[in-house]
Amino acid sequence: MKKRRLLYLLIAVLGTMFLFGCSKEEAKKEDSTKEEKSTIAELEDGELKIGLCPEYPPFESLTDSGDMEGFDISLAKAIGEELGVKVTFVNTPWEGLVPGLNNGDFDMIMSAMSPEEATSATDAVNLSDAYYELGDAIAIKKGDTSIKSQKDLADKIVGVQAACTAEEAAKGLDSKGIKVKELKSYNRNAEAFAELENGRIQAVVVSFPYAVTQSKEGGNFDVVNDPLQKADLVAVMKKGSDDFTAKFNDALKSVKDSGKYADIEKEWLSVK
Repeated sequence: MKKRRLLYLLIAVLGTMFLFGCSKEEAKKEDSTKEEKSTIAELEDGELKIGLCPEYPPFESLTDSGDMEGFDISLAKAIGEELGVKVTFVNTPWEGLVPGLNNGDFDMIMSAMSPEEATSATDAVNLSDAYYELGDAIAIKKGDTSIKSQKDLADKIVGVQAACTAEEAAKGLDSKGIKVKELKSYNRNAEAFAELENGRIQAVVVSFPYAVTQSKEGGNFDVVNDPLQKADLVAVMKKGSDDFTAKFNDALKSVKDSGKYADIEKEWLSVK
């Protein structure tokens, strides 16, 4: 009798656990569906909110008047035209972009972000098709002839922005047999360039377009175009927003096919 009661109790417990697990999965599906409908509804209402960190020229930066400009800005607006929506931008610190997306502060991220950067903290995101392939370069102080390739970074103090693809690329130098004296990570690229200008570090590993922008603007830096690695840039959406991601990809393709993409690339990423 006791054994039978224990058996009934065990069956009841297992049944409850099964139902609880199913209800959790159903809740997740419902939440994902609600988020998808919310984003699509905003598109239908004619607005698309994009989160970005405007500290990365020529992809995104602030003008003296506080307006945003750059490759990502122009491309996002062109994609918005294809979607038939007004694009608005939400100024967000780099480290707050993915949390802000999942918190509903904006509909997507478009901020020179690679898949690795987008998924470093969570895999609960959707990724668009790649919209640009970005290569790293080495920025040095103007007139420094001691660094002509990545091999010359051996025994040098090298700076990078933390939690980005350039940091991973710099860390990978060791596996190539290139042992830097010290690898220093900074919150922002601008901090690393200030340290380079002041002579506290000897090189900065950063994207090629950013390095060229810095060399043009101040004239205090040279660029060594010896890519450590390359990375795709993608737009980032909430996990499960498959319809929205597909609509974005279709619009991106249309912008490329129309020739608008080439014009935007020439305007912002030409190194001549």
